[in-house]
Amino acid sequence: MDAVDLDHRHRTYDGWIPPAVTAALHKHGHDGILRDAAARGDWFCARQLAEAAATDGGSGGQVEALALLEPFASTGWWPAVRTVGRLLADWERLDEAAELLRPHADTGHREAVREFARLVARQGHIDEVVALLGPRTADSSLAEVLVQLTAGHGRDEEIAALIPSVGVGPTVPFEPWATDAWDTVPLHATLLERQGRVDEAAALLRRYVSVDGMVFAGHARQLAALLARYGREAELRAWLDLDEDGEEYARPALAGLLEERGRTEEAVALLKQYSSEGDPHAAFELAELFARHDYHCEAIEVLRGAAETAGGDADWIIHLLCRVFVEADRADEALAYLDDYFARHGGHPDEHAHARAQVLKLRSRRGEDDAEHCPPVVPAEDLMHFGTSGGVIAVAERLVCQGEPEKAIAHLRSRLDGTRRLRAEDL
Repeated sequence: MDAVDLDHRHRTYDGWIPPAVTAALHKHGHDGILRDAAARGDWFCARQLAEAAATDGGSGGQVEALALLEPFASTGWWPAVRTVGRLLADWERLDEAAELLRPHADTGHREAVREFARLVARQGHIDEVVALLGPRTADSSLAEVLVQLTAGHGRDEEIAALIPSVGVGPTVPFEPWATDAWDTVPLHATLLERQGRVDEAAALLRRYVSVDGMVFAGHARQLAALLARYGREAELRAWLDLDEDGEEYARPALAGLLEERGRTEEAVALLKQYSSEGDPHAAFELAELFARHDYHCEAIEVLRGAAETAGGDADWIIHLLCRVFVEADRADEALAYLDDYFARHGGHPDEHAHARAQVLKLRSRRGEDDAEHCPPVVPAEDLMHFGTSGGVIAVAERLVCQGEPEKAIAHLRSRLDGTRRLRAEDL
């Protein structure tokens, strides 16, 4: 066992049982299969057993969990080290977690630095967090963590000085492909807001909603949320009325503000105005609003129309429609709708099968399914025919749920193992 081999198997499932199937095996009492595979170096099986041991209780469970994971972590393989570190932190064994993670963070490994910084913050060592992340703020992900972890510690002005200045990245001018620099506007706006300088934060975001004719969705979304958070209804309405760049983000923010204030009818009227003009995003927002208030029939009607007129990929609308059907205790209608939709519009059979599986999974979570409907229930012949790894895993999961774990493992080995796949390709 070494880190390179573990990385390969983690990506390909070569010789390993995928997480969805390990979860099904554990759920249905087949821990013996998991233990045998873990002993042969299957990370997903070892992790499943370790998580179960850690959850089931006490110091004995902790010892068992660590024993299962130690062979993997001892190689220095980061996913295993991270998992052990998180377990130790969950058990409030923070010093041990820090001792484990520190050597990896010292190498400059980005994820290790991020994980270690969060752990140090939990210990209350904010000075150490700043010392660790402050020199690394040229890395956008680490700068974001620094801003997050220092919230509420009264150091926002200091942190702002450590973050690259506005305009270094793709803001002025818009050159995302010509530089490695990045957009610092959202972080500086966050730091201004945290200092109570809300007007300055809003002005900064507004200035960079659009640059050289390119709308920055993140800036627009953050500005809309900021205005809503401080109850600036008039500014949101003005943004909509002026039809300025990014106004589509002002609409859901204003609707949310109206709903929060108990003015739901006004929120509905606002969203109806845009959805009636053929905006599928407004229809989606309107349906979510209806569903939150248990107007499922209205939500379904809106989504049915949006799915027919959205054009192109309507999966995001159909997914919400099916969810609302299930919430309204109409899962059978969701399945019938999917069958009709795919019959009329076409589409890959695998996509159809996956959509049906999601409905059955939602129904199962609501306690309306028996064991025989263990998700995902999909036409095995469709998934196996197209040979996708997701299809292979779905079939194996179903076989486990039907009480045929050995057959499930054999199916995985025949379809996912690298040597056999190569042999099939050669033939």
